[in-house]
Parts: sequence; structure tokens; C-alpha cells
Amino acid sequence: MVVPYGPLTWWGKITKVESVQRSFTAKIQGLEGENYWDRLAILNLYSLQRRRERYMIIIVWKMEHHIIPKISSLEFKTSSRRGTVCERLIGRSKFSSTNTTIFNSFSSVAPALYNVVPLYVKSCSTFEIFKAKLDSWLATIPDKPPTPGYIRHNHNSLLEWVGSACN
Repeated sequence: MVVPYGPLTWWGKITKVESVQRSFTAKIQGLEGENYWDRLAILNLYSLQRRRERYMIIIVWKMEHHIIPKISSLEFKTSSRRGTVCERLIGRSKFSSTNTTIFNSFSSVAPALYNVVPLYVKSCSTFEIFKAKLDSWLATIPDKPPTPGYIRHNHNSLLEWVGSACN
């Protein structure tokens, strides 16, 4: 099975892509006075960025459970405290542009996202239960994508929200 990576190329253009959803939700009757972040919550929608990060977590979980083939640059290890963790086996380059591409690649971002997911979510034995628990956990984390005219707390990545909760 080929794993689609197309959505991962949006990283630098996420604000433009997100504006389509922001514009559409602003036209929904009864939500005209609500800001975009509140509309997402009212409509029970994820921002496109959160949706993409959720997708990456799901792909890694499927690799761990042998539902889809594992990428050779990823390795799963068991930790007594964190359960299964995913590590990337990618080296570094002498070119900074290559390192930036590596840093923003699926093989780098997806394991980091997967590793912030709580053990009670990652340890689910079925895909349906995993998705339900993942969505319940994601509902506890703010989803405030970078939006023109809004004061942002961070770049809205789960890595930032979960990391700031630990500090």
C-alpha cells in the first residue's frame, strides 16, 4: 500500500489553505458573529493543520500495528513509562536546506507527534477505539490555527500545545 504524503506539502501554505475553510464557515447561518476559532469548536471541526497532524498520528499507529507497511526510516521501541515510542533513523546533511526539508518531513514530524500522544490512547488494540480515544484527547487541546488578524499563542501544533502544558 502506498501511503499518501500529499497533505504534508502544505506546511508553508497552511494559512492560505485554512482561509478557504475560514471563509466557508463564516457563511453558515447563525455563525456570522463568531470568530473562526469559535466556529471550529461549535461545528466540531478540526483546523486543517490539526487534521493533518491527526492524520500523521493515525498513519504511525497503523504502521506500529502492521496495518500498513512501516517506513524504513522509522523504528518502534517500548518504554516502560511512555509505552511504544517511534524514532526516526534519519541522519543530517551538510546543507541547511536539506536539513530543513528533513526536519519538516513526515519521517521527522510524525514520530514526534505520535510520541506526545498519551499511553492510554496509543495502547488501544483496535483502530476504531484508537480513533475514538485520539479524538477525545484532541478535544482537550486548543485548536487555534494561525489566522490573519488573530493574536496567536503559538503555531497551533500539538507539539507546542502539549509541550507548553508540560512546562
